[in-house]
Amino acid sequence: MKTTSTFINDYNSQSNVLTIEEARKSVQDMCLINAFLFDSVLENEEDAKLVISNILSTIFNRQIDVKSVTSQKSFQAVNTQYHGIRMDAYINPVGDNEKIIATVYDVEMEDRVTDKKELPRRLRYYGALHDDKYLKASHDYKSLPDFITITILSYDPFSAGDMYYESRSILTTHPNIEYDDGITHIFLYCGGTPNVKDIAHSKKLTEMLKYIQTGEKPTTPNSRINDIDKVVSLVKSRPEVTTNYMKQWLREQVLKQELTEQVTEQVTEQVTQKTKHNAAIRFIIFSQIHNISDDDIKAELITNYGYKDTEIPPLYQEAAKERDSKS
Repeated sequence: MKTTSTFINDYNSQSNVLTIEEARKSVQDMCLINAFLFDSVLENEEDAKLVISNILSTIFNRQIDVKSVTSQKSFQAVNTQYHGIRMDAYINPVGDNEKIIATVYDVEMEDRVTDKKELPRRLRYYGALHDDKYLKASHDYKSLPDFITITILSYDPFSAGDMYYESRSILTTHPNIEYDDGITHIFLYCGGTPNVKDIAHSKKLTEMLKYIQTGEKPTTPNSRINDIDKVVSLVKSRPEVTTNYMKQWLREQVLKQELTEQVTEQVTEQVTQKTKHNAAIRFIIFSQIHNISDDDIKAELITNYGYKDTEIPPLYQEAAKERDSKS
């Protein structure tokens, strides 16, 4: 396995690559809305619990103690073009009632406006994964913990201009009757107009979301944001975070190159097929004008144009239409 120094030396020997200084500056410029930084903050269990606890406590306006945080990912993207992480935070019950089932929170940073239309169905998928994970064989359905997704966004998910959106299942025919499936979806638009009724809560939540998106701390003291910022600053200063950023950046360049090559191949193939098709039509028209036999035309189309015998009749029909349109 390559050491960090070996990797960086190999990396910097390439042309048109990100330098260590550029990577370090990019990391320093990141805010928590960036999935790479958010994921990096979650690498350390204690850091993750502190950060998530402060975010959730601000959102729900009460102290929430985080039991554990598990970051689940297959590929973490540096920028907003690719899918990032999804994170599960397992929460201790609030209050003295030992029978309360712990709530599972799924917290995501969302900075890809192209995902806007997919959000509801993506959360539906997450819910299915959650239920499959926590409902073991022979267990009663009531053993399913409540599941709350929290999506913090840099864009307005529903274009109403508000900061806080909440979705739950209801009986559409009888909206006054409770339908409790234990699932709640919360969307927090960092740039939205505050619409939380409690003034003090609204102020704290607005400050937290502004910090998450911009890194700007409020002028008035906010202990939760200060605690988070201390962790974020330490994470940004870690050399391994800069190295990981460089590795992810390089992976994305490879992915982009592969995608570009795939698209180029597809376009080239489409152009080739279209060119061959047009040439075949012109050949049929030219041959018919010069009284070349159908057998010779078909033989040429099969031998030199690569068409199958069953593909030739449609070519004749198209050639006839083109001749008629010009006559």
